[in-house]
Amino acid sequence: MSYPDHDRRRAVRHKWLLDLYFDGSEGVGIAQTRDVSLCGLYLSTRTVIPKGARLKLRLPINPEAGQYLVFDAEVAYSQPGVGVAVEFIGVDAESSRRLEEFLTENRKAFAAAGGLISEDEE
Repeated sequence: MSYPDHDRRRAVRHKWLLDLYFDGSEGVGIAQTRDVSLCGLYLSTRTVIPKGARLKLRLPINPEAGQYLVFDAEVAYSQPGVGVAVEFIGVDAESSRRLEEFLTENRKAFAAAGGLISEDEE
């Protein structure tokens, strides 16, 4: 089995568990992130989604207030039955700013709520 080239990563990945919604031609559902960056994320799902597939992701940044970030994404790496690595595509400046704010400002609160897997970042 080959793994993605980690040196190609363009942004720091934050190792977080977070439920999100996905929608694509292979199906719709709820999956869980393993890590999130400003450029993409890895989501755990048993749904088989091939490399190159397009998805729409809805990432909850404050679900109690109904606040979600919506991203179009393309599958960059697929592990059938395990999960996929996706790269965000066509992200506007405001969505990028809001995601960065979410990743940095909410880190401690997220960790206290049990969402953080590890303090280490790659």
